[in-house]
Amino acid sequence: MMTVKTEKIHCITIPTPFLVGPVNCYLIEGAVLTLVDTGPKTEEGLNVLKSRIKEIGYTMNDIEQIVLTHHHPDHVGLTASFPHAKVIGHKLNQLWLSRDRVFFEQYASYFKTFYMQHGLSENQLKVIERSSLGYLHFVDRTNVDIFISEGDTLPGLPHWQVVETPGHAQSHLFFIRDTDRMAIGGDVLLASVSSNALLEAPLDGEERPKTLLQYRDSLQKLKDLDIKELYTGHGEKIKDVAALVDKRLASQEERAKVIYGHLKEGPMTVNELGAKMFGRSHEKQPELTFSEVFGHLDLLVQDELVSEVNDGDFIYFKAK
Repeated sequence: MMTVKTEKIHCITIPTPFLVGPVNCYLIEGAVLTLVDTGPKTEEGLNVLKSRIKEIGYTMNDIEQIVLTHHHPDHVGLTASFPHAKVIGHKLNQLWLSRDRVFFEQYASYFKTFYMQHGLSENQLKVIERSSLGYLHFVDRTNVDIFISEGDTLPGLPHWQVVETPGHAQSHLFFIRDTDRMAIGGDVLLASVSSNALLEAPLDGEERPKTLLQYRDSLQKLKDLDIKELYTGHGEKIKDVAALVDKRLASQEERAKVIYGHLKEGPMTVNELGAKMFGRSHEKQPELTFSEVFGHLDLLVQDELVSEVNDGDFIYFKAK
């Protein structure tokens, strides 16, 4: 094990081919040299990552462990480029990183039926399928060596506490250092854009995750953590976490009101609501807009303002 004098955090910003833009990874110089997230599997991304690690004074082989905030390709794609490092993260990362065949087949089958029930067209399904296959293109197959969960500390970094923050992803974790309340948050809260609470298929025997409701709970959890400064997965650091959380929660409530207003005009499918709210974006990125609409419908159903109706062909939502 390497001997390092100080526990310093270095931000490494890596370009991505995704609309979200560059991703921030973090090198922690502690008793164990730790990289939090790795960026997408692209030649440019790998070159930038190597270069920045070298500028800080290390090589790729010096990295002793990789800690993952969540399984999305812009955060885990280059994990396999560190074959000598231990990979640490939520247990659900394993299903994605190992490309578990049964899991992927069940996932695709669930969503094909789910999307069709809610009115998506064959063309939209093809767009979503292409997007899903893109995951495999930007992530190399590998495995998670150590699973961590709520209440754990990071191996070799005993002052870093693990907090589960599902919503944006079911695998999402957040890390906070108890000595100074500095935190690394992945995509749970971003400075300039709101994170999408992406729908995910339920695991065997479980109910569908209500991702926006989970996400709102995770945001509330952040307010209780007394965070001094939050290092984010994209964009700038956040200093006033509580104020931004309140802003994001209020924005979600306003969007729910807009959806409720549309439903007052008459029952609609999720697809019809997506087209009404997002126009052409709903055709180009139906997976994102579908998640956005459905999450807010879950909120309206929870608040008993909206109900779900299945006519045998499609599922509609109507205002009460």
